[in-house]
This record gives sequence, C-alpha cells and structure tokens, in this order.
Amino acid sequence: MSLIRHISIRNFRGIQSLDWYPTEGVNCIIGPGDSGKSSILDAIDFCLGARRNISFTDADFHNSNVDNPIEIYVTLGCLSDELLSIERYGNFLRSYNLTTQEFYDEPQVGTETVITVRLVVDKGLDPDWGLYSNRAAQEGLEKRLPWSHRELISPTRLGEGSARHFTWGRNSLLNKLLEDRFDVSEVLTEVSRNARQAFAQQDVDGINNALASVQGVASALGVNVGELQALLDVSSVSVTHGAVSLHDANATPIRQMGTGSTRLLLAGIQKLVSTSKLLIIDEVEFGLEPFRISRLLKEIGANEQQPTQQVFITTHSPYVLRELKSSQLHILRRSSVAGQPQRSHLMYSMNDSDEHQSTLRVCAEAILSNKVIVCEGKTEIGLLKGVDAVEQSQGQRSIQSLGVMHADGGGSHMFKRAKVFNELGYSVAIFKDSDINDQQQASITEAMQLGIPMFEWGDNQATEQAIFNNCHLNLIPQLLNIAVERKTNVAVNAHISNATENQLNLTICTQTPLDAHRSYLGLSAKKKEWYKDIEPMENVAKTILWPNKQWIRPVFTQVLDNLLAWARQ
Repeated sequence: MSLIRHISIRNFRGIQSLDWYPTEGVNCIIGPGDSGKSSILDAIDFCLGARRNISFTDADFHNSNVDNPIEIYVTLGCLSDELLSIERYGNFLRSYNLTTQEFYDEPQVGTETVITVRLVVDKGLDPDWGLYSNRAAQEGLEKRLPWSHRELISPTRLGEGSARHFTWGRNSLLNKLLEDRFDVSEVLTEVSRNARQAFAQQDVDGINNALASVQGVASALGVNVGELQALLDVSSVSVTHGAVSLHDANATPIRQMGTGSTRLLLAGIQKLVSTSKLLIIDEVEFGLEPFRISRLLKEIGANEQQPTQQVFITTHSPYVLRELKSSQLHILRRSSVAGQPQRSHLMYSMNDSDEHQSTLRVCAEAILSNKVIVCEGKTEIGLLKGVDAVEQSQGQRSIQSLGVMHADGGGSHMFKRAKVFNELGYSVAIFKDSDINDQQQASITEAMQLGIPMFEWGDNQATEQAIFNNCHLNLIPQLLNIAVERKTNVAVNAHISNATENQLNLTICTQTPLDAHRSYLGLSAKKKEWYKDIEPMENVAKTILWPNKQWIRPVFTQVLDNLLAWARQ
C-alpha cells in the first residue's frame, strides 16, 4: 500500500506554510479551534483524490491573497509496481531517508523510492495536478498520473458525501467490492427495459386522446406511423449505478442510518475492499457512543502492531485520546518562532515513551487545551477549581473558558509531565506545595532552565499547612467541620490528640482556636488527608477560603493570584 511520507502545504486557507512527516497507521491531529486541522485533511483529499475537478474560491487562499498560489505536495512511499515504473516515472522518482527525513533526486543507499504529487491553484482558480521532483522542475519536465493510477492512491473520506459509498456509483466502496463479479450496467439496462414494458401496460389519463390527435395529423399528411404508442425510451430512463443502494431488512436505505453507524460500517468496508489504504475521518467521535468509538478505532487499526492502512483523523474527545497510543498523536500549533514569519504552523508529534504515554492517559483533557497548569496532585487541582469558581461568580472569566486546563501531576511525576507538555509546544506552569523541595531540587532546576514557571507556598509547607498557617483564626472551625464531614468527629479528634500528645482536642481547636494550634492542625490535615481529593479541597476553596480572601494573609493569596494572572495572559 502507498503511504504518505511527507506533506507540504503553502498558502492554503489559514495555513501559510506547514511541513509534516506523518507516521504509518493512525495519525490523530489535534489542536486549538481554527488551527487548520480540517484544512490538512482537505489538502490530502484534494491532492490525492481521484476526481476530475474541485471548485476553489478566493477564500481558499491564505488571507484571500490570490497572488500567492496554493501549493500542496504529498510524497508517497511503499509504492506499487505501477508507480515504480522507471519507463513511465523515472524522472519523478526520488529517494527518501526515513531516519533523517531527507529527500534526494538520485538513488541513495538505505533509502526508499518515493513519488511526489503536486496540486497547484493560481488566481484563475483552476486546479492543476502533476508530479514533482527537483530534477524534473530544473529540466522543465511535466508529468501527470493517469486516472487508473490516481485511483490507486485516492483516499477514502468518511464524512460529508459518505452516503455515495452505500451505492454502486462510480468510485464507491460497494462498486469496488463487486468489481469483476457482475456487470451492473447490464443489470440496469434490463431494469430499464422492464420499466418500458410496465409503462406500456398502464392506462395513463390523457395519453390516448393525444395519440389519436397525432394519428389524425399523420394520416392527413400521409405519414405512415401505424398504430402509435407512448412507450419509455430505454436510453432516456436514467437508472444509473448510483440508483442501486444498500437497504436494511425493512427496505430503509442504509444511508439514512445515524452518522456514527454509517461511519462504522464504511470503515469496515473500506478496510476490506479499497485499493488505496488511505482513510480520512474528520471528528472521528461524531455520532458515536464511547463503546462504539472504541470499536471504530479498532476497525481503523489503532491497536495494530503492523498497520494495514494509513489513517488521518481529527478529534476533540479525550475519550478518543485515551484509546490511542501516544505515538499516534500529533498536535498542530500556529508558529510564534521569532524570525520565522513564513513558518506559520508547526506539528508536534508525541512518541511512545512511558512519559508521553502516561501523560496521554492521565491528562487527556489537558492535551486538548491551549495552556496547562500541572498540579502536584488532586489537592491542588481542587484548590484551583474552587478558586476559579469563586472568581467566575465575581465576574471574572473562568480560566477553562480561556483554554487553560489543569493536569494531575501525580506527585513526583509532575515535573516529567510538565516537561512533556513543554516539549509539545504548550504554555505550561507547575502548581505545587513545598514540603519536599530538597528532594526535588534537580527537577526544579531543570524546569526553571526550560522556562517553566512554578507557583508554590515556600517555607517547606504542604498545601494543607499553608492554609492553616495563613487563614484567619475565625475560619479554622469551618475548616475543621469539613474535615469532620469526611473523616468523622471521632477520627479528627484522635488525629489532633495524637499530634499534640493529648494536649489538644477537636473541641478546643473548634471553640477557641489559637495561633499555637496552626502547625498541629496543618500537619494533621496533611498526614491524615483531611482534604486530599478534588471535591473536598474544591469545597474548602469555594465556601471558606476565597469568599473570605480578605481574611487570609497575602503570602498565601498572592501565589494563587499570580497563578491566575499567568493563566489569563
């Protein structure tokens, strides 16, 4: 099967310039809204699709500037014998090094023979398909793929227009499935003849009177027509291949099934029959429940060790991401590289390392965001969510509405996960406590060198200790009440008594809290996990801390204010 090795897009819609080397098997493209994901799929489809023409408009040009032509180059490897023909394509066959991702016009040791298809659209809006190589361009040589060879590489696209694949129309999957097994044209001609005979047997109102009138005119003019009949002309009965389509047991057209069902069925048929093993699906989760998403992804080869087709999909679903391998994920971003204004888009690809795979599994929602706050654990996530909720109630935009998502750092894994996001082009920050900074010094230094900002309490404080050390004494009874709701009165009382060697208890700390109690309460909250989950800490922040922000020391609130300011930048 032919595989796409390289895609180059110039001046197509929102993409001024993009170069991408997709992988074998499934390639899932994600990125912010309007980043160009669907445009990449269209570029592949337009360049390789077996079609006579495509309608372009000025809006298809980057910034609607028709003076800069649209140029799409798709380089194919794993070529069939037909495409490897030296006699036919010799000047356009090139070499490609899979390791270095370099192209050569002459054969090289350890390289693969490839061919590049080019689509160019100028201001006249007429698409021109041809083959490309540096050598041929220098010599002024031109070559186009014959139709039979375009069909070999033409991708199947599931989405708009998929209904045609449930008919025996030209280039449909069903037509390919039954090719060389029976002559559909012959069958349809016979159907037309039967329709002619059936019509002749009908007594159509008004026809007889018209026939009698024409008969009279013919006789008067001496034109011998015999007995006139109104019959269907076989050549005029337009029953085409596309008129024959799949129906279910109730005679309902399969094309009228739900979007998800038709996509699932077509994916299976495509895998079975298509000469080209290129498949394109935009928003793969559309119309499918989670269990059927899994089935579709399996069908298109997401779990295959040796892929049998190359698939290009987009998604906005974290469920889809969790079903994929990290090496199948590619993040499209607009480029902000200084000094490279022509490089409008970059594609970041994940690898199959444990760090990338675990980050994908745990932080799928964050991978779909624009900016990421890697929180040390669920305690910090809950605190951030609660603070954000209060800010929103006071008229501020939620940071999630700005495309900012928190990610669970998994304690000691937070630095590795922040590094993964940084490598993939995300703006990323770390939100952590400070109780084991000595053990994390090397990781902290590396994060700082990478330019990853960190927000923490300082003074070797865990988040629970920072809360009790900095809140107003009047808030301590409310904090203890939440702990009691989670752990019971008996348990919290025991925690305090044990921490103070029976000098304090829950009643004393609730009724007459003192500064001297803070350290014991903070340590007990940390060790006994009074609030160690998203929901309880979110409740603490939403109902106690942030509504009473003025009663909390600035050393605590400033950390969160700075974090929110970074998120809103």
